[in-house]
Amino acid sequence: MKSYIKQILRTPVQTLFIIALVMVVTVMLVVGGNLWVTSDRLSKAYENDFITIGTVAQKPDNVQESRVWDAEKEEYQIRYEPVYDRYVAQEEINFPEAEYLVEPEKRVYWGSYAPEYLHASADVGYDFDAVATIVEFSPMESGILSLSKRIKITRVLGSDKRLEGTVSWLCDHTNRYPVELEEGKTYIAMIKWSAVLTHGKEWEEKGYLSHLEYNPIPIETTLYTPEGKRIEDPLKMQNIYEVTEGFYGTEIGRRYLEAADMDYIIKESQPVVGTNSTDLLPAFYEGTAWLYEGRYPTLEEYEQGSAVCLVPKEFADNNNLSLGDQVITRLYFTNAKKTPNWTWPRPVGRYANFGILDLDGNSLEIFEEKNYLIVGIYDVAPLMADDIASDELIVPLNSIHKKMENIVEYGPMTDTNTSFQIPNGSISDFLEIITKHNIDNLVFTFHDRGYSVLMEGIRNLKNMSAALLIMGLIAAVMLTLQISHIYVTKQKKRLAVERLLGMTKKMCRNVSLAGILLLLLLGTVSGVRAGMEISGHVNMEDLTRENFDRMYSNIGISEEQEVGLSGLDMGDAALSCMMGGLVIALGMTFSGVKLRKILRGEPMYLLESGMAEK
Repeated sequence: MKSYIKQILRTPVQTLFIIALVMVVTVMLVVGGNLWVTSDRLSKAYENDFITIGTVAQKPDNVQESRVWDAEKEEYQIRYEPVYDRYVAQEEINFPEAEYLVEPEKRVYWGSYAPEYLHASADVGYDFDAVATIVEFSPMESGILSLSKRIKITRVLGSDKRLEGTVSWLCDHTNRYPVELEEGKTYIAMIKWSAVLTHGKEWEEKGYLSHLEYNPIPIETTLYTPEGKRIEDPLKMQNIYEVTEGFYGTEIGRRYLEAADMDYIIKESQPVVGTNSTDLLPAFYEGTAWLYEGRYPTLEEYEQGSAVCLVPKEFADNNNLSLGDQVITRLYFTNAKKTPNWTWPRPVGRYANFGILDLDGNSLEIFEEKNYLIVGIYDVAPLMADDIASDELIVPLNSIHKKMENIVEYGPMTDTNTSFQIPNGSISDFLEIITKHNIDNLVFTFHDRGYSVLMEGIRNLKNMSAALLIMGLIAAVMLTLQISHIYVTKQKKRLAVERLLGMTKKMCRNVSLAGILLLLLLGTVSGVRAGMEISGHVNMEDLTRENFDRMYSNIGISEEQEVGLSGLDMGDAALSCMMGGLVIALGMTFSGVKLRKILRGEPMYLLESGMAEK
């Protein structure tokens, strides 16, 4: 052993160089191994933290030009509106060869009459700059309503009485041939506060202050077939009618009374939204709405259409509801165009910008009634969850049996009402399917919260780690072969002398391997430590992340929910030691094989062979 150590010490530069090479090779293997394991952990961790959502929007087939009279400018204004030859059905985008985690759904919402609950808009009146209401009024001067005319509102038919007794301005602004009003008579109209300021010669001459004027609008039914075709209203309504004796006994008068009653009903109603996954609802996959208490409906409950629901926290608090309680729904209209926040905007308010009467002018009848078990209470971020309506109930889509009854609005698929979920990383496959079906009137948009970008970074990380491992393994094999050559093959003379001096084969082999093991240990121990240090200082976020959209993930938006990489950046001690052990194992194996072969020869032959090599 002493002679072998002396032999090593005679060439300290070579020995140090060999140790340094062992260290470098070990570092390559340790860093490569740690990067590979880390990238594998990342891909598995993120697979469950990201979701991939697709949305669908139908492009209009044409644009229709329409002319709208402008009383102030005394000319027609040209407007352009999208025209659809037909509405694409939900079934048409449910491609059989596509892999869906949640199949495509075009969501509608339903109005539920529930007067037993306190609703967010119960004690809040209409916002008059946006909402229409039915009033009786008396003109304060006679004249044609092509100009802004002062009127006194004598009666409000409906729930909000704040306008009664007020003086306002009225103009039949979009009517090319408006009616002439007479001072002292009583008229009725549904009026809506417009964005137009008062105008007209009389107004200018008398120096009245500028106000936003009201415009009269007709009370129409806006019912549609399940295919999206508008059903013609059998009664042609004017914008304004004179209230005479017996007026409310006429068909037109009864329609005004029914419309006023529906105002009370809307006030005591709330929206119900059906879905097959809350991940498909924009507010939930953007993280502006989240589960506050309880749980989401299960996959089985969604599939079976179980009578379970999610309720907003404000609604639950206002009505002392908790998990396990039941909520009753009475559905009386379906909206297949907009999201419910258009009718019940948050934080409070209500605005039915569609007809809510049947073809006979009567109030819409309830078509489905059901009790739902509260399994979850959700909350929303103030001023952020724009698509979540006030008091909105969320239920399994299959729990609604009459999904398309009393349709009051109908529209195409949009990014906000049509979506589906596919496996992460399958966007390109889905795009190929779309191409095969040759659908050119639909726009598919995919959101994966940056999953594609992130996985591309992880794949690059894996490629880099694989390259390091391969190069490190090749270098380790070449280096350990060289070590066995230097410290075994070229030591035949020393081995022969030791044998002639009485050492056994086993002793010679053990002494030589001990020396080689010492060299390998000096290199690998330092290499393992250095490799772990390097692995710990590699910024995994720089290697795997770019600035990507964090929307459409079930991680959410709060800081507590951010996915961290700190636990994955550290070098793994067990793996690092295994890489170092691999270098030692290669070195000891190659050296052991050569020693066995050499020591099989006779000592004198080894001596002659060693002398010849010298």
